[in-house]
Amino acid sequence: MEESKKIALVSGANRGIGEAVARALAAQGVHVLMGCRDLEKGRAATAPLVAAGLEAAAVQLDVTDASSVAALAEEIRARFGRLDILVNNAGVGLDFVPGLTPVEKMEQTLAINVTGGLRLTEAMVPLLAAAPHPRIVNVSSELASFGLRHDPDWEHADKILPTYAATKAAVNALTVSHAAALAEQGIKVNAICPGFTATEATGFVPDRTPDEAAVIVVQMALIGDDGPTGTFSNDAGPLPW
Repeated sequence: MEESKKIALVSGANRGIGEAVARALAAQGVHVLMGCRDLEKGRAATAPLVAAGLEAAAVQLDVTDASSVAALAEEIRARFGRLDILVNNAGVGLDFVPGLTPVEKMEQTLAINVTGGLRLTEAMVPLLAAAPHPRIVNVSSELASFGLRHDPDWEHADKILPTYAATKAAVNALTVSHAAALAEQGIKVNAICPGFTATEATGFVPDRTPDEAAVIVVQMALIGDDGPTGTFSNDAGPLPW
């Protein structure tokens, strides 16, 4: 592998938006590590990329498991010595899952969307700091925007997902904090909304494709040194916090 080739880790990469992000980054010449809880599913997702001549590999990653995260960080350190791009994509929405209390939904959603992303970020910071132009992209949601949720004319005003929205608001808060804390190490940290997209998580309802959703993620992952940090945006531009 070329020394100059960027190394990216995408969590939750075996399907949906994560898979599309991995494919798009690989198409830009990035060596992509596709983080998946089930390594066999990850290898199945990686196979088409490898067959197309792209550089991608499945890696075992469960953001709720400290030992899994630590093992992956050590593997990346041993193999590459650095990480150029971290995409915190792994997430879950349980608001419509029957049989769970609101507290149970919140606890389980926080464990993946917030604590899991934080655990992965903290583990990868030393590797990111070793890269020349390190980037972190946190996949958030417009549903986390207090500004939009107070607008009665907002197109998603009818979507009520209390626990999911609260966890993504926490992701936004961590984005701002990390952007400030990691600035001296040259690490740019931004949150994005990929948009309401046809995935297994949404029941494939809207007509927006994962490839379309991936565009803003890849854009932020590959921003130059003059690019922003500590921002929240979608493919149409900045979003209100």
